[in-house]
Amino acid sequence: MIRNNIFILIICFVQIGYSGFAQKKEQPNIIFILADDMSYRDLSCYGQERYQTPNIDALAVGGVRFTQAYAAAPECAPSRCSLLTGKHTGHSSVRTNSSARGQDNLRDKDLTIAKVLKEAGYNTSFTGKWGVGLPGTEGVPYKQGFDHAFGFYDQTRAHTYIPYYLRENDKMIEYPENQGFDMARRYDYKENKAQNTYDENGKLYIEELKDPKGFTYSENEIQKAAFSFLDKNLPEKTGKPFFLYYATQLPHGPVITDDLGEMKDYPEVNQLSREWGAMVIKLDNFVSELTSYLKEKGEYENTIIFFASDNGYSMCGYTERGNAPHWPNDPWLQNKGPFTGGKFSVLEGGCRIPFFVSWPAKFNPAVINEPVWLPDFFPTACKLAGINEKEYELDGVNLLPALEGNLNDFEGHDFMYFSKGREQAVRMGPWKAYRENPDSKTELYLVEEDTYTQRNLAALYPEKVKEAEEIMKQEHQPSEWYWNPWETREEYQAKQKRAEDTGNKLPAFRPNGMESLPWEK
Repeated sequence: MIRNNIFILIICFVQIGYSGFAQKKEQPNIIFILADDMSYRDLSCYGQERYQTPNIDALAVGGVRFTQAYAAAPECAPSRCSLLTGKHTGHSSVRTNSSARGQDNLRDKDLTIAKVLKEAGYNTSFTGKWGVGLPGTEGVPYKQGFDHAFGFYDQTRAHTYIPYYLRENDKMIEYPENQGFDMARRYDYKENKAQNTYDENGKLYIEELKDPKGFTYSENEIQKAAFSFLDKNLPEKTGKPFFLYYATQLPHGPVITDDLGEMKDYPEVNQLSREWGAMVIKLDNFVSELTSYLKEKGEYENTIIFFASDNGYSMCGYTERGNAPHWPNDPWLQNKGPFTGGKFSVLEGGCRIPFFVSWPAKFNPAVINEPVWLPDFFPTACKLAGINEKEYELDGVNLLPALEGNLNDFEGHDFMYFSKGREQAVRMGPWKAYRENPDSKTELYLVEEDTYTQRNLAALYPEKVKEAEEIMKQEHQPSEWYWNPWETREEYQAKQKRAEDTGNKLPAFRPNGMESLPWEK
């Protein structure tokens, strides 16, 4: 009898173990590709006509494409923080590119999606531009849930594509062949003053280097690191799914590409426009290699790919034609999209982004017009991994019902809150409310129809204005070091002085040994 009971217990344990393994096998691999400063119309699937992005298009057209997608912030660092934590800039730890302390970082107490997925059994990797944790702080990626990290940790150094070094976990990887690269010259890129040289085949030639063609281009190293992680962490080898956060630099300026490719065939076109296009195409080529790799390894059907940009339009380098928040459209690429404003502003052009999700094995092709934003990734990834997203305080919502074609079950957003310094905005259904600062009048637009925000309807709908202003007031928790909307410039400058006086100032990292950046002079 005892022997029979032992046999039954063994069978039960085997069944439990098998059941647990089968449940893990149901967890899909997750890849998030985050482009840097990519505009709404930089992809041909979103309307770009000067060049094609067939590989990204294939994922987008075969997946679920969103036409009203937003970054949670109009610039790099806070957008990335919101993506990773599921919180908007009124709640998050990183709210603008710089606080009164400098380039601020995620805290130990912050819960990132990488921490959650790692706890759920995922192998996790970050490659590319991090931007939410300087070296030596608690915000570095390998302290925020990533088993492996490679690339630029500080966002300013990620302005260079010819780096003196990159980081892998806590180690520095040096590239002595890049010593001497003149980064200051690249910041002086004007519309009719190209700063990079290419040979007759469109290959980059850096004349100030000892070996003008012997340089290392950072994005190539970042892509190698991504594939290296995948090679080592395929589920067939580890028995675990993987999460890859590939936060490319492309196509953020100052622009420079290792190969103009097909863009070399337009010599009559401004070089900046051609370089920008070539950098987008380079990202498209990576997507081709990635999807081919996943298919070859038998993981394509069990991998969900998210693709987005970190903020809206920003053609860096047109110093002769104006800057934020206006950002004039590129005359050749016409890639800004039908929006006012651009990067660094919570106007539509600063936050509207391309965003799609591809999982052919599970999702039918669809185009969705519901407003969504990057904080939605956190709860969606939780649901994919079998985690109850309701356990966490988040500003995002689970996208799975929409992705699966069940829009009636998609809860959507009552509102989405945006801020940068004193500037605030709220998206509420078809409406967008915007306020430049607390002393100015709140503007109101029916943004689903008026994407250029040309007709201010505030006087006609005062109840909507009041609703938006109440959200602006309630959603922005005070920050010790960031510029809160209700604070004057003098009050923020006092914070900066206090940071210096109390030893809270963070170190500044600049690319390629530069002592200062153009806007710091």
